[in-house]
Amino acid sequence: MQWEKDARQSIDQIPIHDSIRKLLVVWAEKLARQRQSGTVTMEDVRQTGSDYSRHFGAEKMKKIGEARRSGLSDTDLDIQDSLNREPALFRIELCHSRFFGCPNDLIDVKELGARIRQKLEELSVTEIIADKAREVLMPHSMFTVSVSGCSNMCTAPESKELGIHGVARPVVTDRECSECGRCLTACLDRIISLHGGRPVINFDYCRLCGACIRACPTGAIAASTQGVRILAGGTIGRFARYGREIFKMTDSETIFGVLEALALLLKSEWSEDHEDHFSLLLSRIGVAPLYEHMGITGCKTQPK
Repeated sequence: MQWEKDARQSIDQIPIHDSIRKLLVVWAEKLARQRQSGTVTMEDVRQTGSDYSRHFGAEKMKKIGEARRSGLSDTDLDIQDSLNREPALFRIELCHSRFFGCPNDLIDVKELGARIRQKLEELSVTEIIADKAREVLMPHSMFTVSVSGCSNMCTAPESKELGIHGVARPVVTDRECSECGRCLTACLDRIISLHGGRPVINFDYCRLCGACIRACPTGAIAASTQGVRILAGGTIGRFARYGREIFKMTDSETIFGVLEALALLLKSEWSEDHEDHFSLLLSRIGVAPLYEHMGITGCKTQPK
């Protein structure tokens, strides 16, 4: 597709994450096609900037703009690099919120990431895994912890040894419902309906993502509690599987109790006869020992 010269230069000035900058080009070309045009114009670029600003919110776009004017790229601001700079057999992965925040954030991923790294160091996880290793250490020897600000579209927590994301439990309040239907379309799982002029939520299938809370313009749906969801034992590759839900919702401090229990399991249950993986370990012994190490007895699945 052809581009007006000013349009191609201007799209690079839109403040946005480095990782998705090329997608702005694709979006602008889509807008041109909607006009049945073979050329991207300045109007398409202005609309692209407006669409992304509306998606991310004015506050986040302002932060990105200030960083760019200061000559800072995403790489310059990436706390994840500093969290994983030192030699270790664990890795902390944070969602894109680590750069400029996100309107969907339910937890502070940067603060949690730093505390988790400190805890893993205190627990000597690197030494535990290294001492159990039968072969030379490779990237797949890493114990990865993934932290996401929300659960909207992120799949990382489900595919890592330990996954964490922010959650919020919605509640229907006594505020007047305008019956606008925004909560219905915001809910990706389609578990909200309107009855008698009020929203009804099927909590059996609610993922606690908080989308309906943010979408409601009147406060008829609000957050009753907010915390984290914790999963363990996820992996990709040869033995790919989703992580097991350890806590559907709990407070952030529980993360560190889980880490202590995981370190004990690595030390006591990690196989010395063959190359092991945490996902396989949980498949062998189940999650009950993890709860027992945390002082939660008689529990074979996640506590209510």
